[in-house]
Amino acid sequence: MERQIGEGMSRRSFIAGASAAAAVLGLGGTSLVGCASQQGSDAGEEALSETGHQQDEWIPTSCNMCFNQCNIKAHVVDGVVVELAGDENAPNGGRMCGKGASGIMQLYDPYRVTKPMKRTNPEKGIDIDPGWEEITWEEAYTLAADKIKEAVAENPNNFMWSHAVASSVAGEYLWYGAAGGWGTMEFMNSDLCGAGIHQFSDLYTTTGNSGPDWTYCKYLIQFGTQAGIATRHGYNVSCARWADSRDEGAKMTVFDPHMSASAQKAERWVPIRPGTDLAAALCLANVLVHELDLIDYDYLINRTNGPSLVDKETKRVVRDGESGKALYRDEADGKIKPYDQCENPQLEGEFEHDGKKVATAFTLYKDHIKQYTPEWQEEITTVPAATMRTVAKEFGEAACIGQTIEVDGVTLNYRPACADLFSGAVHHKHCGQTCMAVMGLNVLVGSCNECGGFITFAAECQGFADGNSTVSWPSTVYEPDGLLNSHGMGSDASNSIYEKTYGKDIVVTSGGFKELSPIAEMDPHWKFISQVKPEMFNNAFPPSKVMFTMACNPIRWWQNHDEQIAMYKDLDYVIGCEIYLTDATYFYDLLLPEACYLERFEPYPLTYYAYKGCGGVDVPWTLGIRQPVVPARDDCPGAIDIVSELVNRSGSNEGYWTVLMMTKFLKDEYKAEGYFDITKKLDLEALADAVYKSAVDDEHGLEWFKKNGVYTYPRKVEEMYIFANDRPGRVPLYHDVLLEAKDNAKRAIDALGGFQFDFEYDEFTAMPEWMECCDHHVEEPDFDIFPIYWTDAMNIDTHSVYNAWINEVNEQTPWLYAIEMNSKTAAAKGLQKGDDIVLTSREGVTVEGKLFVSETVHPEVASVVVGSLGSKSEFIPVGKSKGIGINHLIPGQDPKRFDHLTQAYDQCIRVKVSKK
Repeated sequence: MERQIGEGMSRRSFIAGASAAAAVLGLGGTSLVGCASQQGSDAGEEALSETGHQQDEWIPTSCNMCFNQCNIKAHVVDGVVVELAGDENAPNGGRMCGKGASGIMQLYDPYRVTKPMKRTNPEKGIDIDPGWEEITWEEAYTLAADKIKEAVAENPNNFMWSHAVASSVAGEYLWYGAAGGWGTMEFMNSDLCGAGIHQFSDLYTTTGNSGPDWTYCKYLIQFGTQAGIATRHGYNVSCARWADSRDEGAKMTVFDPHMSASAQKAERWVPIRPGTDLAAALCLANVLVHELDLIDYDYLINRTNGPSLVDKETKRVVRDGESGKALYRDEADGKIKPYDQCENPQLEGEFEHDGKKVATAFTLYKDHIKQYTPEWQEEITTVPAATMRTVAKEFGEAACIGQTIEVDGVTLNYRPACADLFSGAVHHKHCGQTCMAVMGLNVLVGSCNECGGFITFAAECQGFADGNSTVSWPSTVYEPDGLLNSHGMGSDASNSIYEKTYGKDIVVTSGGFKELSPIAEMDPHWKFISQVKPEMFNNAFPPSKVMFTMACNPIRWWQNHDEQIAMYKDLDYVIGCEIYLTDATYFYDLLLPEACYLERFEPYPLTYYAYKGCGGVDVPWTLGIRQPVVPARDDCPGAIDIVSELVNRSGSNEGYWTVLMMTKFLKDEYKAEGYFDITKKLDLEALADAVYKSAVDDEHGLEWFKKNGVYTYPRKVEEMYIFANDRPGRVPLYHDVLLEAKDNAKRAIDALGGFQFDFEYDEFTAMPEWMECCDHHVEEPDFDIFPIYWTDAMNIDTHSVYNAWINEVNEQTPWLYAIEMNSKTAAAKGLQKGDDIVLTSREGVTVEGKLFVSETVHPEVASVVVGSLGSKSEFIPVGKSKGIGINHLIPGQDPKRFDHLTQAYDQCIRVKVSKK
């Protein structure tokens, strides 16, 4: 297939062309592009309606320029999208970010792929033309379905798949197809965000996403996250609420090696050595407990497992022999008894029980945390001890321990302080320890699941409409300990880590080895090693042969690009479902293009849990729709249609439907046998209609959503704050479940005959412990710089610099496509702004770029935006060579770099810097 390579369309050239079109259409000076509020757009619409066009309307749909899937409207005039704007009826209040506004450029991008193609050149390589040949959809579907059927017939693990976060809606159906239709759970996830974070959120707040209570929080500590300022879940929702809170006096301290947008807006930026957030959090806990005594004792007694008795020798929670429940000591009568029989649990103390020395979990925690002083951490983090004491004091005092607040007539504990973390803090070997330490700060001051503190996105649901509880899930507890159970993130199914762990003999079923720890279930990163080095895992699973990738660039989404290329070249057959010809497509055998999100149908992109939104009693339950606002170019189908067609051609519809129906809240009439013909290809619109009517009522079916776009329903206080009205439930101060998980992992690995590397069980701890990243201590003095990457609202998730508008904004920002270093560090190395420099890893891998110097980066750091840029694809000239793929420097297949508890991967490396 011949494709012309030329310059991409810029924002200016698009506007010039659009203005010309406006003149022809009689639109005068009406703004065609931008991110105006809907109020401003209404005025434009009124002016346009006077021109008498055949079509002039605002069509509701959902954005897909990042993970958040915001509700938006598209202004369509005579079949042309001339503007995108936020939907004023949605939780975002009509707001839209710059990246969302740039989506119009994806729709009209001349470099989009819209017809299926197959490879004709068997030789694969970045610099080698695949010889793409356009084929019919019939041929494409036949090729793909036959390859998948052939692979799974031999062994289901022969087939694996992957998708990126921005394709999460269609990716959900890919999961259904793989698990139900093809019988495999062999998948790869990128190293973008979630390893560890989501599962520890499960433990502390019941669902896989948590964060600050934006409306009521008054003091926020951020570790490696820009939530509420520039990125993360519910960006347009959280930013507005946090801005209002800041106007009312809320303060923010940000720990980050780079002064990104969040640090710029903070009262205090704390530049910290990469990979040491754990030490900082442990120190803050030490000061709160031992120096200030600023902790919520009532919360620790009544809402945590701090009173649990622990065997001092085995470190395990002591349990009642009959009921299996955790034992507490009751100060009311001095007796040891099951926790739920204690009138007044004792928080501190050591005792004798059945001839064993036991202590309360809090006693062990208090003694353990004593070692992590401000002076101890200063050498590790480079943060002055005095700064840590100040932050701890501000945080503890801001928690308003002992105070209450009334919200919608319900009296709640008021703890307006939150410690939060995300990607930047957990892309390290000690990810699990960091999650425990940071989230545990909220436990100490009693703000976990309380008003103003660290809350979940969707702990409980009592229904999406008056008198209709079809969509609902309760908050439950794990009875042996009274600890909160978890739901997961995308379905109503229980995802209790406790129930999956205690007393279980686990069986490993895939090369991702996700079963080795319940804290790693969503991110089976071991597959990146087992796929190319199965012998390291005692050949428990052979390498997969056929790969299906969706909306991602997997050559660049992990670590070293050459290692990824070698893996993809070694696969028998690779099928890609993609909108662009990225670097990865040079190694695909078949390309199935998907329609732009403005051309395709995808129901309820926010899903029930709103896990792409954010928590808050003032953030309503939301159902939306993604629908075509213009016809798809070349009749290109959506990714869900593609997956459903492949399942249908594989003869796997019944399994597909079965798994799919398990995740949907449907009224009994829609679940009845025969309502859906599960022997035929999925009718997505019929399913969506049933889902909408089940969730709301018969008046709010698919046609209502096509017209209105978004439905909201207010949350109840008790749905958001799960401890409201004295309901039962506790959160972990002491993670006995991880000690149980360690025993399970040992048995499972022994059953597999062991591994050819030492599985690091020391990560499975009941309390957070300081553990170093891989390259904190390097003997070679020249390797003295830590490379890191960061994100902003325009450069996040996927399809960023491929977009001409985003690229234009980036090019106007001098440091975005450069390597940024501290000015004093650069001067000491004889370097200056504008120099061409080379970063070289200890393994001899290099990346190059222009130097930008500033005071807004830690002296030991070289920083770039995103970290996976620098595309080499000739087929997307807009994005080619823009930015720097700094993650290429990180060895990607070293088991020592894994956090063996969460399967997070340690990005902490040192490099030397030289002038080119």
